Amino acid sequence: MKIYISGKITGLDLQVAQDYFQVIEDKLTESGHTPINPLKVLAYHPSLTWEDYMVADIKALLACDAIIMLENWTDSKGAKVEHAIADKIGMKMFYCQNHNFF
Repeated sequence: MKIYISGKITGLDLQVAQDYFQVIEDKLTESGHTPINPLKVLAYHPSLTWEDYMVADIKALLACDAIIMLENWTDSKGAKVEHAIADKIGMKMFYCQNHNFF
């Protein structure tokens, strides 16, 4: 399955966010899935806005079969938007806790 990774990015140290998303990306790959990491959808550029990233990320989300919500997703405005979209279109949803999926 092609699985979009959703969680808090804004407000975290960029390296902390990258490391966390990478761990989940690696686990999904090891499980035979194709992960979509939003930190890799649109490369960082200081002129880009939160909205620019969300538009690109939502396009990427819509091309996926499922979404996985990281444990910090409820602390993220963007992840809440992604969750709502996935829910409304009936996308399969997984949740992550302590780096385990359910």
